[in-house]
Parts: sequence; C-alpha cells; structure tokens
Amino acid sequence: MLIYIKHWQQKIKPQPGANPIVVILSWLIFGMLLVLGLAVGLVLLLFGWILLLPLMWRKRREMKQMWQFSKATRQAQKQAQARYRSEREYQQNRQDSDVIEGEYQVKNDKR
Repeated sequence: MLIYIKHWQQKIKPQPGANPIVVILSWLIFGMLLVLGLAVGLVLLLFGWILLLPLMWRKRREMKQMWQFSKATRQAQKQAQARYRSEREYQQNRQDSDVIEGEYQVKNDKR
C-alpha cells in the first residue's frame, strides 16, 4: 500500500520545469471537479429522499395494519391464557372434595 501511495505522490508532483500557472490552473480544475461531484452526489441524495417519502407514505398503511394485527394477536393470546387458567382452576376445584358448588346467601347476624 505504501508503494502505491508513493507512486501516486510522484505522479501528482509537478515537474521541476513546469509552468506555475498551469500547475495552479490544473489544481483549480481538479478542485472544481471535486466540488461538482460532491454537488451532484448531494442532489442525487436529496432526490432519493424526496422519492422515498411517497413510498414511506404508502407503506405506512401496511405497517399500521401489521401493528394492529400483532396487537390483536397478543390480546388473543392473553385471553386464551386467561381462559386456560380459569378452566384449569375450574377443573382443579371440581376435583377438590372440599369445594361445594351451589348458591349461597349471606345471613344478617343482627339480632
């Protein structure tokens, strides 16, 4: 890699008898090309962002539907777990001989 860098340094260095105006002009043209490339890149980036907005707007509805579906799924899972727990508790109470099923009435102890 170091050899490659030194090779490019030797290519970029102006020749000892080169005209200073040509050297300055070539560096100015090189700088302008860099600035032009940067400007074109920024314009393309901005254009990409602008085109991304309608796509995101369209996908927003799908994302909302997916979120609502996952929310409904979580809620259904919680309800199923609660139903399973209550049925299991009911089955355990049915098998327990200490539990008496039926109606009851609270009597007033005021005499």
